[in-house]
Order: sequence, then structure tokens, then C-alpha cells
Amino acid sequence: MRFFLILVLLCCLQEGWTQPSYIKTIQCYPEGNPFSEPVIALGGNQRLVFAFDDLSSEINSYSYQIVHCDPDWNPSNLSSFSYLNGFYSNPLNNYNNSFNTQVSYTHFTLMFPNEDASVKLSGNYLLQIYNDDNLDSVVISQRFSVVENRVLIQASVTTSTLPQYLNTSQQLNFTVSYDNLPVYNPIKDVKVYVTQNQDPNSRRNFTPDFVRQNQLVYGNGVNNVFNGLAPFRNFDCSSLVYYTQYVKDVLKGPDGLYNFVLVPGSVYTMYSPLPNRDGNFVIQAENVNNSELEADYIIAHFAIYYPHEIPEAEVYIYGKFAGWRILPQQRMTYDAQNKAYVGEAKVKQGYYDYMYAVVPKGDTIPNLVTLQGNFYQTHNEYNIRCYVYDYNLGAYRFVGYQVVEKGF
Repeated sequence: MRFFLILVLLCCLQEGWTQPSYIKTIQCYPEGNPFSEPVIALGGNQRLVFAFDDLSSEINSYSYQIVHCDPDWNPSNLSSFSYLNGFYSNPLNNYNNSFNTQVSYTHFTLMFPNEDASVKLSGNYLLQIYNDDNLDSVVISQRFSVVENRVLIQASVTTSTLPQYLNTSQQLNFTVSYDNLPVYNPIKDVKVYVTQNQDPNSRRNFTPDFVRQNQLVYGNGVNNVFNGLAPFRNFDCSSLVYYTQYVKDVLKGPDGLYNFVLVPGSVYTMYSPLPNRDGNFVIQAENVNNSELEADYIIAHFAIYYPHEIPEAEVYIYGKFAGWRILPQQRMTYDAQNKAYVGEAKVKQGYYDYMYAVVPKGDTIPNLVTLQGNFYQTHNEYNIRCYVYDYNLGAYRFVGYQVVEKGF
């Protein structure tokens, strides 16, 4: 049974699990911090909030499983008994139906840890959601992490020391000190990763440039240079009555859904400060008591001017609200008459940051520069993770986490 489960998980991770189109608005964050990565402390009091909407016309019931992973998010060889308190598989019982909405949905919520399940070890985990009618197929695969702060991470973000990147990039320098943690082979046993703005597609693996007494120094001026990018674009659809900035028009379609036509964008040619939330989104609706159940779904219409169709590439609406994934339903098409890429996304009322991603054919990593721009002044968030291999455990422990924000 476990061998079969591992095969299913590897398929989901390596080849990409397919999110059903009726699953929307997946959220996972530490309780009280909706804009933070889903990282909580081992043995602490903070819990994770996990939620999603089911827009299916059918009545579905779901179960969840917690899977321990290595630093690269592959399932580890640990038995669930070694990392989990409670039951391995549990029903998702907390749900409510929407009301006063044009689009009907069921809103599911899970708080973790809970009385049914909690984790014993630090590390990376997958929260796998299964439809009870098909327990062989993953509906949602949500990453989260549990950290034990055993190392000290000190970091700074500066302009690049390399002249060719001076106007476009930011340089991350940091050290990891492990005075209170036995590390036998720091080059082999320590893994350090950095993501920009919580985007897993930006994730980089770092090796130290210097090894000092109980300290690792990172910053060689090449691998630690990140594109500054451009500020996230954003729009607000909290109100169905009043236009907000970057909303050109609101039209009610024959199906009763509201259509938000956004102001067409263009590629930024110079840096301009644009208030945003580093790629995040938040669900909110005006004049309701409970946005989670009373916020409606709308169709947002996007457009960005570009003089020609980009050869051998596709363009997508991209951001945390889409799980940082390249979703087929958010692929844009080129309108040659208006010289613009156009597309749409069905989203729940709220505030949204987003970007336009170019994905070359045969590639999976989005290019966020071509249709956005690239400037060293842009405010970005860097998330640093440190893992150490535990030979007694036979797995990696997540021993350090640091968030650094910088704009110039």
C-alpha cells in the first residue's frame, strides 16, 4: 500500500498533478498571517489555515493525508508512525455552503495541527486532498513546512556587485551559523534554498562559498543575483458596484456573472513604485458578513499590449492565487488586431496581485521579465530555508527559516 502511495505522489510531484477546474481559491497560511508562507514552528501554538472552494454541482466529500518530504519535496522513506501523531488519513469535515451568491460553492476549511493529526518532526510536508469517491487521485497537493529554529540566518539584500546586473538585479548575501547544532559534514549534510516572493518556480539551491568555524557563508555574486523584476500588477473586485483602480468596466453577463474588464497593461520601460502585496491575494467582499461564504465569483478579463506574438512561447496570467502554477484555463491568446495578449480568470471577490508569465515551448519555468520589466528598485521578499541531515533519523530536519524584504 505504501509503495503504491509513493508512486502516486511521485507522479503528482514530478509530472504535475492536474487540479480539477471546479477547485478554486486554495489558501494555506499561518493563522493570523494570510500573506505569509505556510511555515509554522515545531511544538508551537500556531496553526495552519487551509481552505478551498468546490464549485462542482455534485456533492463531494474529501479526506486528507500528511506526507513527509525531503528538501526537494519528494516523499521521504519515513513511516507515518515516525513523523505523525494521530491518524494518517482523516475526513475533511469542516465545510459550509455559500449563500446569496450567483455561483454556488462549498467552502472547505482545515486547521492544522488538530486533535486528529499533528507532526513530530520538522521538515517539508504535503497536505494531500482526496475525493472520497476516488482515493487513487489527488485533488489538491499543498506544500507546508514545520521548522525548528536551531541555526541563525543573517541576510542582506543589496544592488548587484556585477556591473552588467547593476540596473536590473538584486544580490542576496547571507550566513548560516550553527553553534548549537552538530553538523559533521557541512558541505554534504546542509542544504539551503531560497525563493523569491514565495514563488516555488524561483527556488534556488545554494552551496556555501566559505566554511568557517560553525558558520557557512553564501554570496558568490552570480548564483545569489536575482532579477529585480517589476512590481506585481493588481486589481480589486471586492465591490460589484464601485470601480476600483485598474478596473476599466464592470459588466453583468447573461449568466448573471459579473465581468471585470481590467485596464490593459503594457511592459514597464522604467521603474515606477506600485503598491502591492508581494504576489499575495485576499478574499473580501463589501457589504457582507462573511466573505468566505458570501463573496461571489467573477470573471476578470486581462489584456497587455505587445507589438507582436512571442514566437515559440505561451503567455499566462500568473500568481499566488493560481498556486504559482501554469494553469491551462489562464493561458492568454494574441489579438493581432489590437496587438495585445488577452485572457481571463474566474476568481472570488477580493484583492489580487498577478504577473504575466511567458513560458517557452518545452519549458516549465515562467519568464517574468519579458512582459513585466526588470528593475533593481523593486520590492521583493526572499525566503531562506536551511535543512540538516540527521543520520539517526535518516531524514533532513528543517532547522532555519528567515524572510528578508528589500526594495530600493
